[in-house]
Amino acid sequence: MGRIKAVVKKELAHIIRDPKSLVIIFIMPVMMVFIYGYAITFDLNNIKIGIVDYSHSEISGKLIKKFLNNGYFSAVGLSGGKTGSIEYFERKLKDGTIKEYIIIPPDFSKKIKNGESTEVSFVIDGSDSNSANIIYQYSESILMDFISEFQDIKKFMNINTKIYYNSTLKSSFFFIPGIISLLLLMVSALLTSLSISREKESGSIELLFISPIKSRELIIGKTFSYIFVAFAVEVLILLFSKFWFNIPIRGNLLVLFMFSLIYILTGLSLGILISTVAPDQKTAMLGTLLITMLPSIMLSGFIFPLESLNIILKSFSYIIPATYFLKIIRGVILKGSGLSIFIKEGGILIGMTIVLLSIATSRFAAKRNISR
Repeated sequence: MGRIKAVVKKELAHIIRDPKSLVIIFIMPVMMVFIYGYAITFDLNNIKIGIVDYSHSEISGKLIKKFLNNGYFSAVGLSGGKTGSIEYFERKLKDGTIKEYIIIPPDFSKKIKNGESTEVSFVIDGSDSNSANIIYQYSESILMDFISEFQDIKKFMNINTKIYYNSTLKSSFFFIPGIISLLLLMVSALLTSLSISREKESGSIELLFISPIKSRELIIGKTFSYIFVAFAVEVLILLFSKFWFNIPIRGNLLVLFMFSLIYILTGLSLGILISTVAPDQKTAMLGTLLITMLPSIMLSGFIFPLESLNIILKSFSYIIPATYFLKIIRGVILKGSGLSIFIKEGGILIGMTIVLLSIATSRFAAKRNISR
């Protein structure tokens, strides 16, 4: 017992001497419980939809109100009682502004009054297979509930459903582009997060401090050195996804690679910033995994739609790089979207890269001045 007691004291001493690792160990479970508790929900709210009303009748107007007054849906392109066109909503569906549009036929009101069979069409974005299923269930439930208010003609109501971009609703079409986004950020950040931390552990950081190279030149040099490695990783996982899982690539690869390069730079910049803060490689690695993995999985739209998050967690999603690249990679791969659709997302990623590199350079320069 005496020897066991001595070992226990020794191990407790080691734990107490490493408070930074303890902080990470205790913070991660708390963060996971907090984020999982709020983010893990398959309920959807405020789903953006479009409505094409060819009937322009009192009954079709009541149906539109039924869709918009239930808390599930909100309309895009609906003003002054007028609805948009199919061509307009086709563009909105492709750029991700809406998740569904509904077509009400010209004879909708007449056939309901006469108790005849009628049809309503649902056109749904299937790139997120889980959300597409839920949106269809919501839409069908609201439509049938509305019809039952007039008369029991459910058996005469036909629903024509079209699923775009993933007609078979394969979950792999949705998750694998998300996994590519997650891995690309994690690998890029890991590559550079160990860079300066390695210099600290080996002691060579002092040589860099006294060298004539400027701080910004060192930070930029270390960042750009790993571009080719991260880019090679992306090509590898894209090829594997294409030929093993049969993931379609409907858009222009040059567009995808251009935005990927920006995203890789953002990840590399994040890793460099972490390495200027972390005292050693172990802390840098743990910090990188904590910062890139958990938020990107839970708060970027990788698994759970951003519409399902509460306002606090949704505000955090705006500072996560994967939030923007997920929209890009899914848009290019599944929808064939072009360059012009993602100018905003690309600009935000460039801004993030500049901010991260500036902070990293400032921190490195400050430590350099202290050492002198």
